[in-house]
Amino acid sequence: MLEALDMRRFGLIGGLVVTFGVLGGCQTPSTNTLGIYGDQALNAGNYDEAVTYYEQYVDRRPLDAEGRYKLAIAYLGADRVSMAREQFILGLELKDDGRFVDGVADTLVDMGQQDELYKLLRQRAESTRSVEDYTRLGRFAAQVGDADGAEEALLLAAKLDGGQSIGPQLELAELYGRFHDDANRLKRLRMALFIDPENKEVAEQIREMGEIPGPSFALVPAERG
Repeated sequence: MLEALDMRRFGLIGGLVVTFGVLGGCQTPSTNTLGIYGDQALNAGNYDEAVTYYEQYVDRRPLDAEGRYKLAIAYLGADRVSMAREQFILGLELKDDGRFVDGVADTLVDMGQQDELYKLLRQRAESTRSVEDYTRLGRFAAQVGDADGAEEALLLAAKLDGGQSIGPQLELAELYGRFHDDANRLKRLRMALFIDPENKEVAEQIREMGEIPGPSFALVPAERG
């Protein structure tokens, strides 16, 4: 009888342990919930709180590139630039996504590591030979005040594009505007107008420069040969 009673007591205690274990588990957010809480904190601008949730999230899902991207953004908001850079790099290793490249580059600019910036962007551009990567190289070169390097990269991007897309022309126009080269800025806007005659942004910029963006004002892109 005592043995039976002891067994019943053991069973009851065991049941309580299991129950408390389940309840305790309920108090620990699921991985998906951590991501949701992180998103809410990030959207509200509560960056330190977002970091707390996203750190737990990526601990559980270390191969989730999007989770690492969000953690990096939260680190940036919390002014933890070097840690943001680390997450952008880890994310790029998981997923070849331009957002991660931009993120690494932005943090290198913030940290004043211009040599590392050029190493990253030049190696990538020379490897892919893509319009996107040479455009990125040119954009960041302009951001750090390297007008010649920016022009070289953006001209190569336009050449690779063959004068078919408006993007490289607008990037060049913006570059020349940044460094007060109005003649070349207008020239590139005219080429952009040739590619996309209905583009309102291009027309407005041309008007701001005192010209009329009519059909006869358009210019065949130099890259079309």
